[in-house]
Amino acid sequence: MDSPLSLQIKCSVCLSDFTDPVTLACEHSFCRKCITGHMQASLGPSACPECRKPYSKDDLKPSRLLRNITSTAREHLFARRKADNTENPESKDGTEPLKLPEAELVCSEHDEKLKLFCDTDQKLVCVICRDGDKHKGHMFKPCKEAAEIKKGEVKTALGFLAKENREMDYMIQQQTTEITKTEEKSKTLLARISAQFEEMHQFLRQKEDEVKKQLEEEENKMTEVMQKNGSVIHTRFMESKEKEVLLQSALKIEQTDQFLQWWNEKGFPMTEGLKNKGSVAPAVIKYTSKLKDLTVVPDSFFFGPCETHLQFFVWKEMLGSIKPVPESLTLKNPGDSYLKVSPGGARIRQADRVSALYKDFNPGTVSVENFESGQHYWEIDVGEKPDWTVGIMMGEVNRKTKSAESEIQLHLKHNEGYVLSCDGRDTPLSTRDKPRKIGLYLDCERKQISFYNADNMSRLAQRNYSSKQPCCVRLVPGLYLKGANSDSLTVCTYGANTTKL
Repeated sequence: MDSPLSLQIKCSVCLSDFTDPVTLACEHSFCRKCITGHMQASLGPSACPECRKPYSKDDLKPSRLLRNITSTAREHLFARRKADNTENPESKDGTEPLKLPEAELVCSEHDEKLKLFCDTDQKLVCVICRDGDKHKGHMFKPCKEAAEIKKGEVKTALGFLAKENREMDYMIQQQTTEITKTEEKSKTLLARISAQFEEMHQFLRQKEDEVKKQLEEEENKMTEVMQKNGSVIHTRFMESKEKEVLLQSALKIEQTDQFLQWWNEKGFPMTEGLKNKGSVAPAVIKYTSKLKDLTVVPDSFFFGPCETHLQFFVWKEMLGSIKPVPESLTLKNPGDSYLKVSPGGARIRQADRVSALYKDFNPGTVSVENFESGQHYWEIDVGEKPDWTVGIMMGEVNRKTKSAESEIQLHLKHNEGYVLSCDGRDTPLSTRDKPRKIGLYLDCERKQISFYNADNMSRLAQRNYSSKQPCCVRLVPGLYLKGANSDSLTVCTYGANTTKL
């Protein structure tokens, strides 16, 4: 009874009693950590380990009933084993002895007691079987002696299995620990990423507020001038409009004497005030215009670079607060007449040539800096060059073979396309893009090198290396190609000035 019950509360993945059991839609149950680990280890869609039906993380439903059954069954089995150990002190390890038939065994052919053990056939035989043709030339032992020997073999095998099972159990614990470490590291990294994005968001929000405030101040400054001018125009307009209405009303006076009375009191002073006093010919009436010194202030509002290049200006300012940024490098000047390295060592190109000699000569150089620890990132501007090489080199260059202990390099070959070269073995790469900048990421802790299209940060290739030698960056400007590939390879240093070749 106990053995079937024990099987019902075991997870089919770890073969141990259920811990925090969950049930899938297919009604198969597993430990939460086991099925989660299985899901993370799956290369494609996750499938149930028993029936292979697909499942997702949302399908994991906690099974309180199974958890309670497991706890109750475990207590029952423990009590049962404890009672059995009391009744049978020889079974101290809690395992039950195999139950075999209690009747004495006899030979099915000769109806004789099985007193011998055939070593050759590994089976019990009787005395008559020993003398028959089936066992001619075979080796025999008395049952008691053979049993002692075989028990010794069983103990040896048991010891081997027990040791292996202990190691596997320890490995399961280690794997569970590593999974926990990964989950905790992911949570920590998630918090760090959120903090870094929040820092950038805060910078952008603050910058947005500053730019908006500056825009508002500029607007107020411009509109204040325009409003003052509009106020002057409006005042003059109202004065002039009042006179216009008054004159129109006077023309409607029908009685001559009343009109002339108005003219004497108001009309004459008003019209005289409108006339130009400095008129050369008194007979020609000219009026002084109120519009002479009035102008409309035009809309000349312009927010400068913030109106046309706002994102670039903010990016430049933001760059000062971003850490880390792509690192700088200093390229060695190898003293080769076919190479030209800029002062400061940020650029390299093939020297101009006056003849076609050594047209396939393709020299390069390495960085002055070496790297043995940490993580490093550089960006190399390759522009529209049709031929170049960017990579990492480990160890010193052998003068005879012209190569280092280990090299991992990305090439653009003008007649082949993109190629990844690892210690002389080339692997073609297929990419739709033609990046203008190559991102090079060196992880010394994991001994890993990654190449990126720095224009959109998509990964082009990734390789691991085993060399224990320090690493340096290697750049080859490519074949001269009759001047078609004379542009430089440039180590990008954001915010720093570089000298042209």
